[in-house]
Amino acid sequence: MIGELRHQTGGSVRQVCHSLGLPRSSYYREATESASQRNDRALGDYIEIIFKKHRGRYGYRRIHSELHDEGHSCGTSRVRRIMKAKGLRAIQPRHFVPRTSDGRADAPAANLLLREPLPLRTNQVWAGDIIYVAAAKGWL
Repeated sequence: MIGELRHQTGGSVRQVCHSLGLPRSSYYREATESASQRNDRALGDYIEIIFKKHRGRYGYRRIHSELHDEGHSCGTSRVRRIMKAKGLRAIQPRHFVPRTSDGRADAPAANLLLREPLPLRTNQVWAGDIIYVAAAKGWL
């Protein structure tokens, strides 16, 4: 911003900083890239390569693990911060949703045995819930 104002007005850094009420050291500190910013940029490029190699399926934990295997030392929070700054977000797997026969878990299935006559002998009709209970209790 200060650089743009300087070019627009034709003034010096000192004049622009004085009019904004900022010390000149703040401008010069922000104008030069620090060592950690350079390392973050290089690491961010490498993270992006890994992310694209795995087609967006690796999150920050897996990418951190792969970086660690490659010999890069950094923390998971740093990887997460860099991924967030670059807009890299892993594809999340869909959650398993159990489906019933009619697609509604809140309503039980219709009792088809009510329409049929009573059974004449044993083991002629079995209901699904009885088998489940019998198997669960070890009766079968």
